[in-house]
Amino acid sequence: MKNENLVPKVRFKGFSDPWEQRKLSEIGKIHGGGTPDSGKPEYWNGTINWFTPTEVSNNGFLENSIRKITNLGLKKSSATLLPPKTVLITSRAGVGNMGILKYPASTNQGFQSFIPDSNTDEYFIYSMQPFISRIANRWASGSTFTEISGKQMAKIEIGIPDTSEQKKISELMKTIDNLIAANEDKLEQLKTLKKLLMQKIFSQEWRFKGFTDPWEQRKLSDISETTVGGGTPDTKIVDYWSGSIPWIQSSNLEKDTLKVGKIDKYVSSEGIVNSATKLIAKNSIAVVTRVGVGKLAVIPFEYTTSQDFLSFSNLNVSRWFGAYLLYRILKREAEKSQGTSIKGITKKALLQLDVQIPADTQEQSKIGTSLNKTDDLIAANEDKLQQLKELKKYLMQNMFV
Repeated sequence: MKNENLVPKVRFKGFSDPWEQRKLSEIGKIHGGGTPDSGKPEYWNGTINWFTPTEVSNNGFLENSIRKITNLGLKKSSATLLPPKTVLITSRAGVGNMGILKYPASTNQGFQSFIPDSNTDEYFIYSMQPFISRIANRWASGSTFTEISGKQMAKIEIGIPDTSEQKKISELMKTIDNLIAANEDKLEQLKTLKKLLMQKIFSQEWRFKGFTDPWEQRKLSDISETTVGGGTPDTKIVDYWSGSIPWIQSSNLEKDTLKVGKIDKYVSSEGIVNSATKLIAKNSIAVVTRVGVGKLAVIPFEYTTSQDFLSFSNLNVSRWFGAYLLYRILKREAEKSQGTSIKGITKKALLQLDVQIPADTQEQSKIGTSLNKTDDLIAANEDKLQQLKELKKYLMQNMFV
């Protein structure tokens, strides 16, 4: 490879020398693994971590394995005691997945792991997982399953800088990976919180201070003055689709967001007059009742929809309370169907469902606002997580060769 191809586009200040093209065998050692005899209890339930490929999925440092072996099990098998900082590389199931040993451990035969030499930073190698995995998968072969041998793994070539530049890149990538992991954890916690709030609030187990009156039993149809369906203007008539009135279809909504996404189609007044679609008042709740059932959104502007929707318009309840009430109902109907989505629900069946509603609109408002703020936090963390992943992708494309 020419030297100019071994110079990253983005570098830390003070580094300018081309990277070197090196085989993994030139910067460390490759070791396989093994499995002690499962019929010998004395080989198992020891203190030595013993990893399988399913436990390694590019999640950074590895601490505890599901199963552990004894010193005798290690001695009586082809398993190897690998030192800390070893980069585990799966060679069978999920070829090219990686993890870094935090403590001495062993693996089964589904690995060809890399023990770096003193001039090679383990997290730098781990950060090159996409490159190494791509080559490993290309070389992997087998009659019954995909596999890469230790000899093949040892021949994989990567671009590598001197140790000091490796360490700077390693620390940066480690920081970004930690931020991504922390945000993923926070996102899961927020989603768990939302689920808990939905359960406790709508069961009336949790109430806002100052509200004690029992909720009223109503039909779902009572939450709005009107319900409006939708339709599709003739797609062959250009004039029907050259207006400025938003036309919403199921693909414009995402599950669990309750807010409309990007709208890419607009109709004219003429298109509305000559079709089954209707102009719907702003702050209505649009619910998908056919393709993509379970999606809904509060629409803050006037709009039209396809025939896959039923919109609740001129609401008799706080709009965000009404939205989360509908959200909960659709979730419940999905659970009854023993799936994550419903194939379809009729307008009549939906409107006749029994619901409980706080008589006090202030309580409705507090419930809707608290759940909406939780969703805003979820959305903000999803955006932050996406930005971090995009940053990592950019660095991978420009800081490595």
